[in-house]
Amino acid sequence: MKMFLISSAVAIAFAVCAYFILTTMGMDSASVYSGSAVRL
Repeated sequence: MKMFLISSAVAIAFAVCAYFILTTMGMDSASVYSGSAVRL
């Protein structure tokens, strides 16, 4: 159970970091903009 919680936390943290990097690096990218629009 502890491994599952750790892996979940790492996956969530990685997803947040990757999304933040994509939005910061490719703010003018249409794919990032559409992705953020879909999320919202």
